[in-house]
Amino acid sequence: MEFGNAPRIVAAPGAPPVARSDVTAQPGSVAVDLPPEKTVQSASAGSAVNVEVRAEDRDARSRANGERRAFVNDQNGRAANRTVDETVERKLVIDPQTRTIVMQKKDRETGETVSQLPDETLLKLRAYSRELSERAREDQETRRQVEREA
Repeated sequence: MEFGNAPRIVAAPGAPPVARSDVTAQPGSVAVDLPPEKTVQSASAGSAVNVEVRAEDRDARSRANGERRAFVNDQNGRAANRTVDETVERKLVIDPQTRTIVMQKKDRETGETVSQLPDETLLKLRAYSRELSERAREDQETRRQVEREA
């Protein structure tokens, strides 16, 4: 059944297969029924593997240098932590409005708060939320009293 002018696919003529001239029978090879262009030849085994003794020394030096760098970085990190401990005071405070435990880091010299967890805005949000929930509770109690009296 045909549907109009359906295009007919015709195989494009390609280049004819070329016989390989580099394929020759090697001594000790096995005869196969494949044409020469489809056969493969094994690669030569090559020379023996050389183990470089100096590579072990190089690896040991590289490993020692890496360990030395890691040690120095660790020492620098500890020194930085000690410096932070000397300049920053950490303390826990209970916020009176939200009744939340707050961790503050303050500069020992200036008394300025360096960082605080939870953040100031979150504390304000919690205080606002607490105030709204307390007002809602008071409104419910007022309604109950009005219903009882009525």
